[in-house]
Amino acid sequence: MKWKKGIFGVLFCFGLLTGCADLVIEEDSEGVVIEDANIDDVNIDDVNTRKINIDGTDIDIIDIDDDNIETVEVVKVVDGDTIKVDLEGEKYTIRMIGIDTPESVHPDESKNTIYGQKASDYAKGIFSEGQTVYLSRDVSDRDKYDRLLRYVWLEKPNNVNDETEIREKMYNAKVLLDGYANTYEYAPDNTLFGLFLAFESEAAEQKRGLWAENGLNTENIDKAAAQIESEEDIFIGNKNSKKLHSSSCTDLPQEKNRIYFDSKEEAIEQGYEIDTKCMK
Repeated sequence: MKWKKGIFGVLFCFGLLTGCADLVIEEDSEGVVIEDANIDDVNIDDVNTRKINIDGTDIDIIDIDDDNIETVEVVKVVDGDTIKVDLEGEKYTIRMIGIDTPESVHPDESKNTIYGQKASDYAKGIFSEGQTVYLSRDVSDRDKYDRLLRYVWLEKPNNVNDETEIREKMYNAKVLLDGYANTYEYAPDNTLFGLFLAFESEAAEQKRGLWAENGLNTENIDKAAAQIESEEDIFIGNKNSKKLHSSSCTDLPQEKNRIYFDSKEEAIEQGYEIDTKCMK
């Protein structure tokens, strides 16, 4: 769909969008507490990037380090995006990176929703006590509340950067694709943010899960659409090939070989041909 391709361009190329949640809810033996999800004072190491292709658009994403997969056992499900696990005899709370589900355990009952309960039930349908799952990191290890920030894999991945494995084996991706969570950016742990936004858009378009009940917010998609509408396309000609590109094309000529036009018509009048790979 035309709107979807445009949204992907904004989501991946500019990374302007953020999630809507400011709070993370965690349940422990003493009750429910509200904790801020922001991360402070984290150093970002050098990372590698690679290209993936979504709907015909090449996107640069950062590779995750796949050398440190942790094997843990599930202790309990807190809600749709938080679980407790046993790692080598120690109990830890896992705050899943890049996702946010509706509230279900908020101490203010007015903020808990049926959609939050459905997201929690979705998680409980996937995780069970004693189940073995696998964890991988992004940039940081923990947040300032000492929770582990992780991607949670239902099967051990062979390559944590492979999109097919992410789709099929990673809970963080699965809950988005099945329509029970919104994407949420926990900087600097946002390596898969662009890909997750694509998964969210896919689920919304297909009316999966809570999208069929209007149970998730449309902030990410709405902001992307607004950004697209507010941008004016720039028409760029290649002096050597006489091909006309738009600013959204991925194979733009070097600056020294560019000529700018106010419209497609102007470029065509001067003998330029439209690059049909990225323009109509």
